[in-house]
Amino acid sequence: MHRIFLGIILSTALWPVGSAFAENSTALNCPALAAKMTYRECGNPQTPVGKAICNSKLRGFDYLPLADGSIIGAYVKALRAAGIGTADCKALLEWHAGYEKQLAACGTSDQCLLKNMDTYSRTLTKIEDRLQTPLSDAALQRFAGGAWLQSPGEKATRLLERIRRGLSLYPLPRMALPKGNTLYWGFQPHNATLQSLVIVDRQGTVQLVGAVDGIYLGLPEGKAVPQLEPDARIALFVRDAQALQQNLPAIRGWAAASILGFNQDCPGKDQTRCQTAARLSLPIQAYNLNCKTANGKIINQHCAVPLPQVPDNVSPGLFWQ
Repeated sequence: MHRIFLGIILSTALWPVGSAFAENSTALNCPALAAKMTYRECGNPQTPVGKAICNSKLRGFDYLPLADGSIIGAYVKALRAAGIGTADCKALLEWHAGYEKQLAACGTSDQCLLKNMDTYSRTLTKIEDRLQTPLSDAALQRFAGGAWLQSPGEKATRLLERIRRGLSLYPLPRMALPKGNTLYWGFQPHNATLQSLVIVDRQGTVQLVGAVDGIYLGLPEGKAVPQLEPDARIALFVRDAQALQQNLPAIRGWAAASILGFNQDCPGKDQTRCQTAARLSLPIQAYNLNCKTANGKIINQHCAVPLPQVPDNVSPGLFWQ
């Protein structure tokens, strides 16, 4: 059971309302389900399972409630990693629905609840590990190579070091994309406006990296007009134009989420703000790291590639950190 208590961050035992687990009839959108999870406190249980967990005296009154809260926290993380319209998302929803039925079948049996929660926790740990597409520093080095950045009025900077500076979070937030890729992102400590993003495929091979400056919280709560910093930019680097075509919708959705500060409920109470951010003209520029005109591998405007025409069909509400 020690695995169940890893990462407990809830001070009060909580568990989700059953309807939050319902499968979307039109799309398997696991991150959206994670964002809409609602919780009830143990002081007012409404369902038989909730009452059984809250009234348990097993190893102290809060043993099963705390375990349940920890499990749900891990399940939310797995939902966010499972992506949209993926086989992983479908399997995760079906598997969790089965787990809820097993808990309900336990009635008030503490030992039955404990056994099912322990089994679920161990399996969930394995699922999280499988959904965690590897992102290694060696893969970043292979992709960024010896490339340098040269911004107007600034000294040349190694691309690899700039990307590393913007990934100073642990664990890194991530979002599974429909084609099997995963988008990771982060920011520099004490400087959230310096961000980086990396997209990898299922094998952990880097497809694209991005150096992002000056867009975070560019549309604060209560503001109708964006306030991006003067040097705001989203510089994307690819070695294959297809990587840009495939991933640009997700990058635009992520950028809109960053402008809003992430963690937006849309569709939902933040829908208007999400639509405003999604309509903004973003300062995106893409560059080819295989550019033959790079001077000493210094990437500049000669290496720019046009942005493809892609649909804006990825909601800012899918990105949480």
